Amino acid sequence: MRGKTLGFAAAVAITALMAGSAVAATCNDGSDKAAFHVRALQTDLMVAALTCEARPEYNSFVRKFRASLVDHGMALKVLFKHLHGGKAEKALNAYVTALANRASQRSISHRDQYCERTLRTFTALQGLKPAQLASFSMQRPVSDVDVPSTCRPEVIVVDTSK
Repeated sequence: MRGKTLGFAAAVAITALMAGSAVAATCNDGSDKAAFHVRALQTDLMVAALTCEARPEYNSFVRKFRASLVDHGMALKVLFKHLHGGKAEKALNAYVTALANRASQRSISHRDQYCERTLRTFTALQGLKPAQLASFSMQRPVSDVDVPSTCRPEVIVVDTSK
């Protein structure tokens, strides 16, 4: 049993490394960033649907934002095709799997906070229009963002010591 657990852990680690390196030099424009952020949000909410018994909320989210989810999903496919050519589908699948694995690990290690946070996210999404999904997904706290560092919003540091 222990061997199987170690094998699974190694597979997850390799997938995460492949996914991280696969997109390290991306997100040169806002649409790339938005595609990664929307996918990360969608994956986090999908894990919450399963972990936190929030299937109705997730289904409502998908119905409401279907067109935006499809558009951002296509943008990710195009980006991965540009980066990986014939291996794009495999690289994208590895990336999405790594997102889901990390979201699952967060849900396991901090279940109560994870479920509370994602339920608040579902509530906030109810008040949005579909066109606002990308900007909403890019405003999530850094600790909740599971995208390549090159895809994160710029941080402006203010020196208050002067």
